[in-house]
Amino acid sequence: MANRPGLQMSTTGTPHNSNVFRSALEKREFAYTAELVLGRDHSAVAAEDFVKEAASCPDGIKVISLTDLPGGHPALPADAFVAYVREHNLTPIAHLSGKDGNRSLLEARLHTLARLGAENILALTGDAQKEGFAGQSKPVYDLDSVLILWLVRALRGGLEYDLGTKPARTTPFDFFPGAVVNPFKVREPDLRMQFYKLQLKVAAGAQYIITQIGYNLRKLYELKQYMVREGLGHIPVLANVYVPTAKIAHMMQAGEVAGCVITDEFIQRLEVEKKPQRLERAALMVAAAKHLGFAGAHIGGFGLTHADFMAIIERAAAIGTDWRGRMDEFVFPSPNEFYLFPARGDGLSDGTSEYHITGLQPHPSLVQRLSAAAHRHFIKGGSLGARFFGPRLQAARESAQNNSWRHGLWYGLLGPATLYRKATLGCVSCGDCLQDHLNHAGCSMHGCYKELRNGPCGGSRVDGSCEARPDQPCIWNVIYLGTLAMGEDPARFAHMLVPPRNWCLDRTNALANRFAGLDNLGKRMDLRPMKTTESRTPNHADHR
Repeated sequence: MANRPGLQMSTTGTPHNSNVFRSALEKREFAYTAELVLGRDHSAVAAEDFVKEAASCPDGIKVISLTDLPGGHPALPADAFVAYVREHNLTPIAHLSGKDGNRSLLEARLHTLARLGAENILALTGDAQKEGFAGQSKPVYDLDSVLILWLVRALRGGLEYDLGTKPARTTPFDFFPGAVVNPFKVREPDLRMQFYKLQLKVAAGAQYIITQIGYNLRKLYELKQYMVREGLGHIPVLANVYVPTAKIAHMMQAGEVAGCVITDEFIQRLEVEKKPQRLERAALMVAAAKHLGFAGAHIGGFGLTHADFMAIIERAAAIGTDWRGRMDEFVFPSPNEFYLFPARGDGLSDGTSEYHITGLQPHPSLVQRLSAAAHRHFIKGGSLGARFFGPRLQAARESAQNNSWRHGLWYGLLGPATLYRKATLGCVSCGDCLQDHLNHAGCSMHGCYKELRNGPCGGSRVDGSCEARPDQPCIWNVIYLGTLAMGEDPARFAHMLVPPRNWCLDRTNALANRFAGLDNLGKRMDLRPMKTTESRTPNHADHR
């Protein structure tokens, strides 16, 4: 069998406990990773058995990807299992999501992973919460995937903090962070916003990408074509190769596993197939990914043994380029799918063509027009309102003790602005508003279950509705259409990083905070000029 990443041996024949995953990607070797879904039990017997079997096989899987409370259920976190993986001379990828812990806990978990020597991080926003002990848990999402990447980037040089009266800095640690993208979205707003957020993730520090689960090779390959077009062709992308049963596919289609696009035809195939046929499909997908220039295959599936993984890899090598004549066995497109590029003769997209020009012609709502006009004339820097209220509120804040300035005349005069935002935009009084960034299309603190500030998660349903609230559209789809309606380019969501919500401003007047220079406006970061942003951290943001 051909040599695969992870087979580095010492002179004594004992495997080195090195980061074979990072090494493989940097050497452009095709990497194989196995995703283990850690369940709701600290014993993790099935995961332990898989690791022991992989470790005992000289030519086996050497990179183990560990989930972080997947599906929104309670489970053993990745950081509790990485030591076991490393003890068996295998390389872990620790998933880290923001759904269950705030930024303090996330930083603490990263310090834990650094102490354990786990370098590979997969940053995720996380699935919507499901039933847990005594009911459904509280959503957190203090940091989304982009901001987790930004935190990881800051930890590379160490974070400054106060230790009593003395300044201190955390010990630097060089994580190898990655992120996820969903290229299988069926509708234009969902897909374009996914790709914009992908670009933002890379700008924030993602050094490799793993795709969401999907079964449409044309959509998968469009991701590679898009990345090349946008100057991201150097970023390694691993194709997610998941082996589902008919039952799991039904769950995916119903939205119980967020973000997956599963067609009726695919489920009909699965209902009459046995395990060998499902493994054959996975092998076809691996063979296709390898020959289309993907950096590796991220393989998973409920109940699969290490022997099943090896069978997929062996069979993929035997298939070689023959997958091209068998695309009907593993490509299941949805009706009326949106594609970035036109089709070419082999069933894939023509990446040399121009992007598909949108046929969407949305019109701005009355609220958008009124809000934009108010922002332009009374809120934007240099406007009448900014020139009048800005100096007064800044002076009041500087001269006041604590927050007493919030009880003054100038602060009180801005009270109606909050009432307007509540009535028209669903304002939740976060005090750290970004309506100008969203083109006044709606409040992502109110309209997004996860209260995301840097673009959508990958969990929206096929019809564009919210993963957690299927009776309402994903607010980021609304924002995409609202941006087009205002004649703006939504591509700005690919490079503008919005800092996390400042909870010191909770339940205060956002407009007063804007004029007083307390909100996120001066902390937003345009990540396009990478040479000038390389040394930036969340604590040293440019004021733009």
